[in-house]
Amino acid sequence: VDRRQRQMCIRDKLNIAIAKRDSQTIQMVDAAIQHKQTLLAYQPVMMSCDPRQVGFYEGLIRVMDATGRIIPAKDFIHVIEDTELGRRIDALSLNMGMQSLFKKPDLRLSINMSARSIGFGPWKRNFYRWLERDETIAERLILEITESSAMSEPHKVCLLYTSDAADDL
Repeated sequence: VDRRQRQMCIRDKLNIAIAKRDSQTIQMVDAAIQHKQTLLAYQPVMMSCDPRQVGFYEGLIRVMDATGRIIPAKDFIHVIEDTELGRRIDALSLNMGMQSLFKKPDLRLSINMSARSIGFGPWKRNFYRWLERDETIAERLILEITESSAMSEPHKVCLLYTSDAADDL
């Protein structure tokens, strides 16, 4: 077996291992959603004019495995971002964020999401349901759309009643 064939064999084994890992990741994230093993972490974003003052908080979805360990988003987001599971994560993030905005009238919060989720039924239902309960939520909500999804779904990026920001620009 020559060197080129060995390299192809190694590459094939690596691709198989990556596909298996991605499949396991999807199953782990799906199980976390089903068992409500998610939470929203709040990262303060400071004011540029006064770095001691919080301008708003960024709401970041956290997914836990069966042992309660947090699975870093970098380990799963690229695998699910184009799937229905990605839409479900966005709908869940939005729901948790809007619930927090409802409970805390002085909170200003951004939620990271894909433009692909805007037309997704559960996302839309959450969005309008919370706005019907308290229209001031819209004044304090920032939807942070990932750049790649905004570029691939520009027609979906017409957001009403909210501030919007492009993430990763």
